[in-house]
Amino acid sequence: VPSKCNFGDHCEININSRRACSHCRLAKCFESGMNIEMIRSSWNNETKKKQKEKRTTDSTSSAVSAKPNETNQPQVLPTLNLLQADQSTLTVDQWNHLSNLVHCFDEYSGFSLVQDFINEQNTLPPKFRFKYTSVSKFFTSMMANVQLVFEKNRDLLSLSLHDRTALLRDTVEYTTSVGGAYILRQAHLFDYPAFSESAELIFRPAAVAATKRLIDQLDPDIIFVKIICAVIAFLVSNYTVYSSETVSHNLPDAIKIIRVQDMYTELVWRYLLYKHNPQDAVLCFMNLIRCLLLVHDSIVKSHEARQFNELMDTVVESTEHKLNLQK
Repeated sequence: VPSKCNFGDHCEININSRRACSHCRLAKCFESGMNIEMIRSSWNNETKKKQKEKRTTDSTSSAVSAKPNETNQPQVLPTLNLLQADQSTLTVDQWNHLSNLVHCFDEYSGFSLVQDFINEQNTLPPKFRFKYTSVSKFFTSMMANVQLVFEKNRDLLSLSLHDRTALLRDTVEYTTSVGGAYILRQAHLFDYPAFSESAELIFRPAAVAATKRLIDQLDPDIIFVKIICAVIAFLVSNYTVYSSETVSHNLPDAIKIIRVQDMYTELVWRYLLYKHNPQDAVLCFMNLIRCLLLVHDSIVKSHEARQFNELMDTVVESTEHKLNLQK
């Protein structure tokens, strides 16, 4: 039956009145560019019932045998999903170990101390901010907190007191340098010129420059950096600083430490393969070696400053005291 307007084809069609007259609404649709093919045909009740049953059947079968490449399926992004497509070679124990290392760093690294330090400095007049004394105290507190991460490491606690102390003296400069560089990067402290100037008085300009290069070189993956901080705690360095106090720190249970080193190295490599393809994992590992060389360079240059040696002595004495209390 042809549609007909009951109001002389003078209806005003808008979003509120569109249901008042189907004839004028259809006419306005044609004026707006609608094609006649878009008009739905009227079905009888029997046809509608059959179509409804067909749609129900189709939806049930599609739910069972839907293909991932159908057009109505969302595009799957090429990222790993732990619940859907975990292709990692990490075992459950290794995942737990990795989580414990990251949690230990988050809990004991003292990042809140850095935020408190920045907030405290920002309350001062600009010319009194980041002075030598306050920055020196900050580095002492920050490095002591970073070292606390390794004191709480369960693998370190499994060693004898002698081996823990020997490792502490061999690695403290590396652990505090890498852990400190990560915290400084997260807090953007070197963006403050006054902070950089005070740091140069403590560590020498060349050492600060090397630290800034290290910060720029650190991997953007914060989980990877936190794992590396734990790995470094078991690396026995090869460099020697000649002084009247130079002593040799022998490790009676070196085999156990080597096993921990092997375990951590495997953990790092499997994590890299989980995050990257093999080629990128190799590049990431090469970047780690560059970072360690920058740390080495920074430490050697820092030893020229008396303040740095005093700072390290303070951190070592504080840590040794805590280790003795854990006997």
